[in-house]
Amino acid sequence: MVGQRIWLITLLLAACGGVSPASTGTACPNIPAPRDSVPPVVASADQGRVDPGGTVTFTETISGPASLQIECSGPLQVVVTDGTGLSIYTGSGSAVSGSLCGSVTLASGASQSYQVSWPVDPSLPGGDYAASLVLGDAPQLTLTVAVGVIAGNC
Repeated sequence: MVGQRIWLITLLLAACGGVSPASTGTACPNIPAPRDSVPPVVASADQGRVDPGGTVTFTETISGPASLQIECSGPLQVVVTDGTGLSIYTGSGSAVSGSLCGSVTLASGASQSYQVSWPVDPSLPGGDYAASLVLGDAPQLTLTVAVGVIAGNC
């Protein structure tokens, strides 16, 4: 009788999306890579979810016609904050050979891209993190990246 009840409860849980006797867990769903834009800039990340210890690369592209003032020593800067607003990482990308900096003017149809990476600390707890991207005097853009296993999503 007790064995039948346990079997019935297990069957009900499996039918309702709970655990099954052979359940080994499920992989996290694919979270789309975030993207944001305010003309003349578009920001994106190479992934929407990263494991602690992984790396996220952010790209910001300016499309002409545009005129901006861009810092030459670390043109694209990122500030990552947790859900409480605490800054957990600040970094900047190095000026890549051929990258425009200083007073930048792009003609219509021209574009220029800049990148910065966030090496995610292996001890960082799972959750959503906001990455604010600053490229000279262009509008600041913010992308949300999930780190680790997110409750309700995995």
